[in-house]
Amino acid sequence: MEITAGIDFGGTSTKIGLVDGTGRIVGRTQVAVDATQSFEGIVDPVVEALRALLRTEGHEASLGAIGIGTPGFIDKKDGTLIGGCNNIRSLQKRSVQEYLQRAFGVPAFADNDATCAAAGELLFGAGRRFSSFVLITLGTAIGGGLVLDGRVYRGWRGFAGEIGHLCVNPHGLWCDCGSQGCFEMYASGTAIARVYTEKARKRGATVPGGVQPRQVVELARDGDVCARDTLEETGEWIAQAFGSILNILDLEACLVGGGVSEAGEAILEPIRRRLPDHCWPQVGSGVTVVAAALRNDAGILGAAAQALERLSGSPVAARA
Repeated sequence: MEITAGIDFGGTSTKIGLVDGTGRIVGRTQVAVDATQSFEGIVDPVVEALRALLRTEGHEASLGAIGIGTPGFIDKKDGTLIGGCNNIRSLQKRSVQEYLQRAFGVPAFADNDATCAAAGELLFGAGRRFSSFVLITLGTAIGGGLVLDGRVYRGWRGFAGEIGHLCVNPHGLWCDCGSQGCFEMYASGTAIARVYTEKARKRGATVPGGVQPRQVVELARDGDVCARDTLEETGEWIAQAFGSILNILDLEACLVGGGVSEAGEAILEPIRRRLPDHCWPQVGSGVTVVAAALRNDAGILGAAAQALERLSGSPVAARA
């Protein structure tokens, strides 16, 4: 059985996994990332780590393809990272895809990390039972991916799915992207921590510095009113974004991934309840809102899945 390597570049580490055709990770490792290094200084350790992992797991002869996920805008023609990856600037204007393809002599495919996550859910996760869905990944920022009629939709250059930068409040907060009122400013993990801190302090509570979104989730589970209100408000913003997307694309499902999705029903229930307020009844009828399934393995499995999809030309063929 051929193995696909899934490589997930992050700001502090790169996760590497070997994935079989069923979506099982048969070997994994990771490499620390020093963002001050050159392109080669960041990518060469990944090459060495992947070679070592293939040797250790006995898959040197069975590597069929390499999938790569990074933040940012990636040209789907040649894998060049055009921009939007400010935490690993050395990767910008270069193609990790072409570099790894030369190093290993097998096809390599690079994609935006959230688009990879959507491909992973389609092939291995919660998206397997839907022909069309939207995925948002809630972390420090908000990423997104689209699947239309059983295929990952990338747009004409490969930039589709920047759902975090939908305008949900035209007179709202300014975003790092330069636009005003972006979804990301109201429903990301960063926003959840900010809103909770504001709510708690207004009510006279002492909030330790650096509160994390997962702490807000735990506090909500323990009955903290400010934390529950924060997740309710977050669910409202997510429902607004999903409703707008549904009105345009008529999808079967809305998937919520990323670390914040671990809140489970505390975040999903407000989304489901508020969704009818933001789309036509006929459009929203029968739409499923669920958590993404791949969780911490979304980076590796998503990178591998998008490579399999593009190598085969069809997710159906990839599944077979």
